[in-house]
Amino acid sequence: MTAGYPKWTDREYERPPWDDGPLPFTDDEPGDVVPIVADRPTWRTLDQIPDDPPRDLLLAMLEPDGPNLACAAPGVGKGMTAAWTTRELQRLGMKVAIYDAERRPREWSRRIAGLGGDRSAVTYFDPADLGRKYIGRPLWDAEPALRTIIRDTGSDVLIVDSILPSVGVGEERLRTDAQAPYLYVAALDALGIPTLSLGHPPKGQPEGDPFGSMAWVAAMRLTWIGTAGERDMHQVRWRPRKRNERGHIASFLLTIRYADDGRPCEVVREDDEETTREWILAALVRGPRTVADLAEELLDEGAEAPGPDLTRRTEERIGRTMRRLAHEGMTAKAGKDGRAVRWTLPLA
Repeated sequence: MTAGYPKWTDREYERPPWDDGPLPFTDDEPGDVVPIVADRPTWRTLDQIPDDPPRDLLLAMLEPDGPNLACAAPGVGKGMTAAWTTRELQRLGMKVAIYDAERRPREWSRRIAGLGGDRSAVTYFDPADLGRKYIGRPLWDAEPALRTIIRDTGSDVLIVDSILPSVGVGEERLRTDAQAPYLYVAALDALGIPTLSLGHPPKGQPEGDPFGSMAWVAAMRLTWIGTAGERDMHQVRWRPRKRNERGHIASFLLTIRYADDGRPCEVVREDDEETTREWILAALVRGPRTVADLAEELLDEGAEAPGPDLTRRTEERIGRTMRRLAHEGMTAKAGKDGRAVRWTLPLA
């Protein structure tokens, strides 16, 4: 199947009146065809395109009909989140394949085992497993090999760890070449299963666009941005950056706990917005506060002094939640402290 082209059957493909040639079948599956590239322009009307609503998200976080991207700075917890996702998908009866372009099989094995996942049901492969023909080739060129592995193992979901080594074209091209993300996404689309790719923002920009390019966000069906939690434990806060055909998608907080041998042993997922709401309401019981006061109090619960970036992100998150609480009538303004609004609980 040519990367980037959707699959049509002869029943779904409507020929222009001047096109009477044979439909070119692929070698993949009976009935699959590559759409004909016409000698002259053609078009469709919107009533020929399905308008079905999108299917429910997998685990309330993954698009079932397209590529997903989880972007976070190194060390935040992308790999741990992907391991937890693998375990949770197994509980739904789904089989996961991991394309580990970073070639760290022991990390994946320890994570899945520590979380209680079934390692025998996880397909694992790295670039050396794709065959001599595809060594050193970017993922969009190696798509036929990935498709063969997915088909032969009966995998339902593919995790790519991670984008940069899987394409092997250098971070500068990932940032400057707007075609790269669309070549990458087209190859994943051709697999016909949901995918989760791991990526990272530019150095020093924990909430920046993947690789510094908005094109990666635009190409994906659903993009999540991950940042470290404020508390003195391993926490990853995930919030949606882009969501095609979706309304509100709740952000969530993962708290990861470790056994004595260093392996993860438990991951607790919480509705991040609900957790923040409850914390704010409890804090305001003790008297009026500004958003900056609340952020400082929350960060003081950690063991290390927060940097300016973490302080800013915490203030933004509390501010967003405070505005929602005010809209719902659960908080009210209580004057100002300089230019900053002081918030309080409304009188009963």
